[in-house]
Amino acid sequence: MHPYDYIFSGLSLDIVGTVVLAKSFMFKDPQDAYYEGLPVLGGNRSLVRSALIQRGEAWVGAGLLLVGFFLQMWGNLHGGIAASELGLVNSTFRMFVVLALAVVIAAVALKLVRRWSDASFYRIIFRNYSGQSEFAIPPDDPTWFDRTARTYDLKRQKNESDEAFKKRLEARRVELGKRYGGQASDFIVSE
Repeated sequence: MHPYDYIFSGLSLDIVGTVVLAKSFMFKDPQDAYYEGLPVLGGNRSLVRSALIQRGEAWVGAGLLLVGFFLQMWGNLHGGIAASELGLVNSTFRMFVVLALAVVIAAVALKLVRRWSDASFYRIIFRNYSGQSEFAIPPDDPTWFDRTARTYDLKRQKNESDEAFKKRLEARRVELGKRYGGQASDFIVSE
């Protein structure tokens, strides 16, 4: 590869890495931000989930930036400063191809990190899982259904009654509890 190709590839990763680092704040759903700020007895699950997702996105963004800066240094140290001609990335089309490849790399990494974040979140909330208990809906909490649906990654279906939605939420809770319950030993501090 030509030194300019390394430099431009590194710059592309840096651009995508900065967007990934800022993504959690730039694209946060205002309703999620509201739920994260609510004082909730026993702990705010929305805030825990958001923190785990942001942690994963920070690792991806920092990794992209580090690789990007390394590629730029490599290109400059191996003839980039003295080079008088362009390398493979010598057109606008190829420039966008390299940038698109950096976006694809980031998207795959973010998908993997999101899966890891969700698994960590569910291990935390289901570490003391008991499938026998049912949801107790607080009568004075109009946000309960929406907050609970976001916790379990469900969306309310059109014209679905509260009772039908509650049954779907309970089924999802049992499914996740069986999958992730009792596996939280990595979150328990031993003395």
